Amino acid sequence: MRKLITKAIISGFILGSIFFVIAPLGLGSSLIENLRPALIPGALLMQLFGQGDVDLTYMLSSLFLNGLIYSILIFIITLVRSKFL
Repeated sequence: MRKLITKAIISGFILGSIFFVIAPLGLGSSLIENLRPALIPGALLMQLFGQGDVDLTYMLSSLFLNGLIYSILIFIITLVRSKFL
């Protein structure tokens, strides 16, 4: 179980960081714009919390929340897969 949690945390933070970097770069692509809420849920949560100023703490908090959300999703997916296999 510890190996499963560690794998989910590491891969979730890597995936969340990649999506956090990709989302602002694809502003010209309509596909990226449509997927933006799914790519950066951490930034959207920070906006819901009332943090409107974009500074270093906003970016780091958004990146951390993005990695945390994707870590939880990957953990749930791998846990379900391990229970069924």
